Amino acid sequence: MKRAIVLAGDNGYMEKLEVTIKSIAATNSQIIFYVINDNLPQEWFWLMGRRLESVQSQIRNIKISSDQIKGYSLPMDHLSYATFYRYFIADVVTEDRALYLDSDIVVTGDLTPLFEEDIENHALAAVTDGIDASKFNAGVLLVNTVLWREEKASHQLLELTNRYHQEEFGDQGILNRHFKGRWKKLPEVYNVMVGMDTFAHTFNVPGWYDKADQLEKDAVIIHYAGEKPWYQWNLNRCRDIWWFYYGLEWSEILLRKDITKRHFKDLVGRPKFQTAVFTNSAAMEHIETLVEAFPNVQFNILAHTNFAPSVIALEAYSNVSLYPRFTRYNAQAVLDKLDFYLDINYHEEIYDIIQKVTVLKKPIFSFDVTNHCEIEGDSYCFHVEDIDDMIAVIQEYLAQLS
Repeated sequence: MKRAIVLAGDNGYMEKLEVTIKSIAATNSQIIFYVINDNLPQEWFWLMGRRLESVQSQIRNIKISSDQIKGYSLPMDHLSYATFYRYFIADVVTEDRALYLDSDIVVTGDLTPLFEEDIENHALAAVTDGIDASKFNAGVLLVNTVLWREEKASHQLLELTNRYHQEEFGDQGILNRHFKGRWKKLPEVYNVMVGMDTFAHTFNVPGWYDKADQLEKDAVIIHYAGEKPWYQWNLNRCRDIWWFYYGLEWSEILLRKDITKRHFKDLVGRPKFQTAVFTNSAAMEHIETLVEAFPNVQFNILAHTNFAPSVIALEAYSNVSLYPRFTRYNAQAVLDKLDFYLDINYHEEIYDIIQKVTVLKKPIFSFDVTNHCEIEGDSYCFHVEDIDDMIAVIQEYLAQLS
């Protein structure tokens, strides 16, 4: 029997919807996708339907327009009526239960255990919201559609929105108000909300990183609830997972290749080695010369602030990654992969980085005009004009690592 998954979006979110669908199809079959929309082209559904046939799945084009809610006093000046598509889940599916997913989600595992959750005596099952544990996050909802239809939930939710839209936080607030005490708590692995790292970094939330690291490993559904991974600079975890599914060819999904053990870097081929510069200055001595000299090295540049245009321009090189306003998670991810450090930034040291690199026993390369460390052990300092000498020593070091 096919299982119902409900998605929602518009023409501007078409490629994001496809990423979500690809991620589901990579590890699941026997799915009926109901896509609620008002302007997605029919051709897109034809293409998706043909692709999904190979994994014994289907897709349905469910049109809902403003005409269906025009009789309600909704805050349309501030919110699109598309915000309320979730209200209609039980009206558009025929199955007894349906899994609703936001379109900023990827699925990385088998959904069978989730569909088998006992929700007979609950209106829905969901994961608690990251900010208020007494409420659920509406990005992932396992819906008891039988109960919703019996109580005409869509009508009741629209009526509540009419009355409380100025008090509640969008449709999530209305859903929590209506289903208070009638929902089942799901394990967090079914809605791992990416975006809390920035919050935890800002407010120093104790124990967050250890918990988040484990959730990332165990995640079945990843929800990019904060800044989106398709933004130019998104510093939240799991960004590469979204881009992996974005870049994954449908042919690989349909042939059922071993996708779950692969990574984004397997699709694009990244440099073999890693270096970094932690800086509060746009001035980094000979940075462009070094980037050009080492195409097999990824240059990670991190700062507590936004970057100047001269630093942003370095993204013209594919082996440069920028981390403006970096968090502890970003710093640790870079340090975990570090092969050597470049102490080439002017002005003061930040993040106690020299000590951290020293503890890692990684070599540090600097110039006499930028040096922040004692020249001993694995530290090397060159005259500012001796860039060729620095390049030669780094090349020798990398040859030893190969």
